[in-house]
Amino acid sequence: MVKEEKSGVSRRKFLGLTAAAAGAVVADRLLLPEGLYAVRTPAKWDQETDVLVIGTGYAGLSAALEAFDAGSQVILIEKQPIVGGNSIIANGNYNAVDPERQKKQGIEDSTDLFYQQAMAYGDNLADPEKLRFMVDNALPGLQWLEKMGVQFNPTVGGMPGLTPRAHAPVKNGRGAAIVAVLKSQVEKRKIPIMLEYKLTGVVREKPHAGAIQGVEVEHRGKKFYFKARKATILTTGGFGADVMLRSKYVHRMDADIPTIDQPGATGEAIVAAEQEGAAVVYMKFIETALCNYKTKKPGSLVNSGKDSAVFVNLGGKRFVAEDAKPALLTDAIIRQPQKLMLWVADDRCAKAGNEAVTAGLLKENLCFKADKLEELAKVLQNEFGVPPEKFLATLKRYNEAVAKGEDKLGKAKASLKPVEKAPFFASPVVPGTSHTLGGLRTIGNTAQVLNRSGNPIPRLYAAGECSGGTHGNARIGGNGTAAAVVFGRLSGQKAAGEKPWA
Repeated sequence: MVKEEKSGVSRRKFLGLTAAAAGAVVADRLLLPEGLYAVRTPAKWDQETDVLVIGTGYAGLSAALEAFDAGSQVILIEKQPIVGGNSIIANGNYNAVDPERQKKQGIEDSTDLFYQQAMAYGDNLADPEKLRFMVDNALPGLQWLEKMGVQFNPTVGGMPGLTPRAHAPVKNGRGAAIVAVLKSQVEKRKIPIMLEYKLTGVVREKPHAGAIQGVEVEHRGKKFYFKARKATILTTGGFGADVMLRSKYVHRMDADIPTIDQPGATGEAIVAAEQEGAAVVYMKFIETALCNYKTKKPGSLVNSGKDSAVFVNLGGKRFVAEDAKPALLTDAIIRQPQKLMLWVADDRCAKAGNEAVTAGLLKENLCFKADKLEELAKVLQNEFGVPPEKFLATLKRYNEAVAKGEDKLGKAKASLKPVEKAPFFASPVVPGTSHTLGGLRTIGNTAQVLNRSGNPIPRLYAAGECSGGTHGNARIGGNGTAAAVVFGRLSGQKAAGEKPWA
C-alpha cells in the first residue's frame, strides 16, 4: 500500500495547495471543477514496466503481444478473475476482404466496398479515418491471428444483404477460440497478467495536463500504482453492464433492461480517462440483442430469421419493421408497454433456425406454439393480455401487405414473407445490451486518446470497445472483432515506439 507523505513540500502536496481555489484534496485525488477528479502521482510506484495494457479481450491481448514483440516490457492488468472480457463470449466472426477465400466462393469484394457498406450501415456517422484504417488493415490482422495459431473456416459468410466476408473460427469455436490462442501466446512470452486488479484511475503529470505516467488500481481492497515508462493502453471494453453509466446517456436504458455482457463491462477506462480530460464520442449509441422475457438471457426465436415473422406489442399491433437496424429496433421496443415485444413466426421461420433450440424453449415454456393463429391469440391473451381481435387483424393486414409487396412500416420487399404456415410460434423478448459503440475519442491511424480540444494526450492509447467512433450508430456483425484486433495491434506497436520518460 502506498503511504502518503507526512512532511516536505512534494510536487503532489504543492498541487494540492495550488488546487485549493479550484477544489479540495480528497485522499489520493484532487477534486477539480465540474466534479472531476485527478489521481495524484504516488510517492512510490508499486510496479513498473514499459507498456501497461488494461484489459484482456481481443484488443488487450493483441496490444500486449505487439508491444512485447517490438521489444518492450509489458504488463497486462485485468479486473476479472479470468482472461477474455466480452471477447470470450462473443461469436468470434472477423470481417475482412480476403481474395483467397472469397474468390473460391465466387465473391467479388474490395476494401472500398467494405468501407462503403460499413459506413452506410452506421448511417455515415463513423469516423472516416478510423473506419478506413480498420478495413485496410483487417486482412493483415486476420493473417496475424492465423500466424498466432487461430484457425478459421475455409469459407466466409456474413449478414444478409451485405458482401460475405465474415471469417468464423473453426468448429464453432467463437470468441473463446481466439482468446485461448492469444492467451497462450501471451503465456509463451511470459507476459505477466495481473488478475482481479480493477482500474480506478490514470495518473497524469498534472491535473488535465502533461503525459500519462501510469495507473491506479484496486486489488482486494488495497490501492496499487503501476508505472508505464513508455505508454498506457486502455482496452477494458464497453459499459453495457453498468446501469448508471448507460442510463446517463440513454435514459430508457435503465435497470429494466438486462445485459448479455459479462459483469466486467462497466466502462472504468472511459470514466478514468475522462476524469483526466479525455474526450468521449457517441456514448448514446448502445446496441442490444434480444433476450427471453422470463430469463433475461439469450433464448428465443430470434435466430430463426425475420422473413416469415411479425413483431407485435402487447396491444397486438406492429410497431417497427422487422428488419430494422438493432439501434432502431431497440429504441422501438423500449417505447412499448413493459419494454416487451412478441416475436410471432410461422413454421417456415422456425425451421430456418435451430429446431433443437426451439424444442427446448417450448419444453421450458419460454415460447409458445399453436396449430392455428386463433389458438395462438388465446395463448397470448392469457399470458400477456394481448387483445385477440387486434392481434389477428394485425396478422391479416401483414399478410395482405406481403401479397402486395408493400409494407407501410418499411420492411424490405425481399424480406416480406407471409405468416401462414402452421404451426405458429410466439416468443416474448426484451432487448439486452450487448455492445456500446461510444467511448474514448482516438486518432484513427495511431489509436492515441484525444482530449476535449482535439489534441492527443501523451502516452495514452485506447483500442476495442472502450474507444468510440469506428462504427457510427450501428455495427456490422464481425466488424467488432476486426476493429479490436486491428486497433489493439496498432496501439501496441505505437506504445512500444514511445521513448521512456523515466
